[in-house]
Amino acid sequence: MRNLVYWCIFFACVTILIGCASSPKKTTLQLSPEPGTSSLSQQELDYAYNTAVSTGLDMGYRVVSSSVEQRAVTLNRFRSADSVFETMEVSIESKGDTATVNITYKGPKPVEEETVKEFTDRFMTKLKAKPAVQAGGVAAPESPQARGKTEKKPSGVETGKGTHLILLKNGNIRMEPSTNAKIITTLKKGQVINKLNGSGDWYEIELPRGGKGWIAKSLVKEVE
Repeated sequence: MRNLVYWCIFFACVTILIGCASSPKKTTLQLSPEPGTSSLSQQELDYAYNTAVSTGLDMGYRVVSSSVEQRAVTLNRFRSADSVFETMEVSIESKGDTATVNITYKGPKPVEEETVKEFTDRFMTKLKAKPAVQAGGVAAPESPQARGKTEKKPSGVETGKGTHLILLKNGNIRMEPSTNAKIITTLKKGQVINKLNGSGDWYEIELPRGGKGWIAKSLVKEVE
């Protein structure tokens, strides 16, 4: 009889755990061309991908894997409040004149709706704040006056705390901004890193596992 009670308790616990577990939560967003244009440009699709990456980073996720060519990224984070891992998979898929943003969330069931909503809200807000594009697909720089402030930078030094960079190809990270400097590590194409400062043809960056290093500007591009 006692064994029967233990087995009943065991199966009850298993049932509770299965109920709390979450099957992947999938959401799809539709992106349409702006008024006056017939379709989304490659620059706009790239911007949507970069926006998805930066949205995840803003929410505390880290990039596990990414593909610039396929415009797909996998992000995850550890939520210390209840000791669980969350994974967010985002891909931008061209559909002729339009595109879809496919979002798959894997995490605890009680917060999946809230988390996906936060991500989509942030993503769409950043996407709508896209800078104007000039001829040739180059984003028009925003003047300090338009932002209501004056920027002051040291001569020859770019301050970039909070700006993200994405690698266009595998790149060596060096101790100093020189091709003769010692190589600290090598980062893979598609990886996203934090930009700290810039000097000449180099960016000073924050390494994924801590510490700092320098990477050639030709190997990366900024993710706003």
